[in-house]
Amino acid sequence: MTKSSFLNSDELCAPPEVCGDDAEAGKQEHLLSQTTNDNDGRITVFVKRDKPLLVAIAAMVILMNIKKLSHVLYPLEIFSTWIHEMSHGIAAVLVGGGISKLLIYPDTSGMAWTYTDGSSWKRGFVASGGYTGTAVLGMILLLFRRTYRGPTYGTIGLGVIMILSCILYVRNTFALVMLPLTAVVFILCAWQLKAKHLSYLYSFLAATCSFNAVDNISELYGPVGYVNGEEATSDAHTVAEHWGGTNLSWATFWLIFALGCSAVGLLFAFDGQTYKKDQKQKGASIGGGGQTHKKVIKQRDASNGAKPAKADQTVLPVAVPVGMPVPSAPAWSQVY
Repeated sequence: MTKSSFLNSDELCAPPEVCGDDAEAGKQEHLLSQTTNDNDGRITVFVKRDKPLLVAIAAMVILMNIKKLSHVLYPLEIFSTWIHEMSHGIAAVLVGGGISKLLIYPDTSGMAWTYTDGSSWKRGFVASGGYTGTAVLGMILLLFRRTYRGPTYGTIGLGVIMILSCILYVRNTFALVMLPLTAVVFILCAWQLKAKHLSYLYSFLAATCSFNAVDNISELYGPVGYVNGEEATSDAHTVAEHWGGTNLSWATFWLIFALGCSAVGLLFAFDGQTYKKDQKQKGASIGGGGQTHKKVIKQRDASNGAKPAKADQTVLPVAVPVGMPVPSAPAWSQVY
């Protein structure tokens, strides 16, 4: 007999605040979209559980290589630039310095004006913080993509921090218009969208951060950088000046570091509570409330030729003649 495990309806994945008035229906829809069968192979399970991320990566690769469609990614490029410049600023704060101002330009370039005590190693650390900080954030977003409230809180958190950065540090008109609008969109999406739809936006944000170094590979290995259409010293040249080595060696290090962070985020993502409980309970059939349990009962009754029980009726055990095989319930594994 194949044994099944069930979870109560209040343990399902989607937070009620992103489902609106149809919270229960939204939770069921989100759960069933990620439900796997015990007979599914590893690749099938991965595709079902990480479909939003796979769609985000595929869409980004396609859009980046089709010039007429590349403008669709423009808001994400501005977001990536903001993360990059904020990472420079956070690096300065970590070594005892601070942020004077941040500038984000329409050509998706940016500039972080920071200050330290002037020591060479601190200036190199700040210059290196852009690409490494963005890669680390991408890894963190990927790690929490399967958790109960990670996408909701992550998207809202990014929006709130973006607004605060505009109040404290951003000082050019374009950025003061574009960034707050983007932040409001993030917050509204996180608050209003159902969990399965929000996961696509969250996956786009995670992929944007993770592949920042890959997307800017020409700038990484180029002889100079460009900010607002004017030549400027690249981060790789600045680090080489203060820490030694060459700009090419540092560019290669950042590229490998970004790919490594992406691999960690992809392979070691935290599983949501629903999935972890399911794994612990697998192999032992337990009772449970909720619509999914009722659906399985109806399917079992239909397969036995019995009249489905109503929601308020108790399903009583039926005696089975000796020698007749005992029918089993469908094997469902609830995954978040």
